[in-house]
Amino acid sequence: MSKQQRERGPEMTRVGKFGIVGVLNTVLDFTIYNVLSSGVGLTLVQSNIISTTCAMIFSFIANKRIVFQQDQGSSAKQAVLFFAVTAFGLYVLQTGTIKLLTDVWLGPVSVGLAAAHLIGIAGHDQFLAKNGAKAIATLVSLTWNYIMYKKVVFV
Repeated sequence: MSKQQRERGPEMTRVGKFGIVGVLNTVLDFTIYNVLSSGVGLTLVQSNIISTTCAMIFSFIANKRIVFQQDQGSSAKQAVLFFAVTAFGLYVLQTGTIKLLTDVWLGPVSVGLAAAHLIGIAGHDQFLAKNGAKAIATLVSLTWNYIMYKKVVFV
């Protein structure tokens, strides 16, 4: 068995844990996002900033303890790096992607709505559009976060 094959097992486990934490984090994020943007009446950008901040705090704790199991090194330094990396991913990449997909480049969300209508989901276009944009934006920020956590934050 090659070194690369031996290293792939632990990495796949870490990616799996990251995925589970990400799902929990995303449920928390989307729940707060929808409550604030629908129930409270904040704008999508305001709702996203608040929801992602709450999710970011949960994410730091879960990634430090569960995914990267990082007990060594300075927790303060890790927290600062984590929040800097995550803030860029959430506030710049994710919020920018939401803005792009809901105000500038409507094609991807329109295709998603057309697909929803094709399978009989209708009458929820605003909900589907804002959450479709958020889902795409979440994939962008998750990719950024994993790479940066592994290479910069929890080394």
